[in-house]
Amino acid sequence: MKDLKNLLKTAVDKIKSTVEKEDIPLKDAFAEMDRELEEAEAAYGKPLFPDDGEKISVDEHYMKLLGFKSEDNVSFEEIKAHYETLVKKFAPENFADDEKKKAAAEKRIGMIKQAYQYFENKHATQQEEE
Repeated sequence: MKDLKNLLKTAVDKIKSTVEKEDIPLKDAFAEMDRELEEAEAAYGKPLFPDDGEKISVDEHYMKLLGFKSEDNVSFEEIKAHYETLVKKFAPENFADDEKKKAAAEKRIGMIKQAYQYFENKHATQQEEE
């Protein structure tokens, strides 16, 4: 949830600074606002403002963050293997020459780790119950 709050705050701050510029036409300010919201949604991995009737479970949310479809039936071992692949792929050092991409990778890694920890805890709880 903290990642979502940070994404929204960053997007809102960028939107406010754009709209407050007196030399930018309102049409361009709104276009910039749309781009900032799209970027925040892309980083979050789902719409920031879902339809009123849309409900998503925690499992589905974290599955999507890890790149699985909600209908995929995957084991914890598959989640772990995919997690390790994603950590290597989005390692911030892979983007050392581009600060913007590096910052985006750091945000993505944080969300990936949060999703993995959720499934790791869930798996541990299931193991204890057996």
